[in-house]
Amino acid sequence: MNLLKCINTEYLRSSRSIETVLITKGSLSKVFFIYNYEGNSYRVFERHLNLILFFQGKAESDLHFSTEAELDHFLSRANLST
Repeated sequence: MNLLKCINTEYLRSSRSIETVLITKGSLSKVFFIYNYEGNSYRVFERHLNLILFFQGKAESDLHFSTEAELDHFLSRANLST
């Protein structure tokens, strides 16, 4: 199971945030950027550039989850070798 560590949280509004999460398992690690839209939508980005392009309307998120439980399930089991 992966270990998760939130390394930064930026609040765009009180109910919208971008979290930078470091996930590790053994010697492997990976950073994900998560846009939390009012606790009803979680968009996951593997690259910071994709997050920026999303807000410019030029790209979609890599993954999308409707609940925090779905997001946590993904993060706890995400493949870190890619």
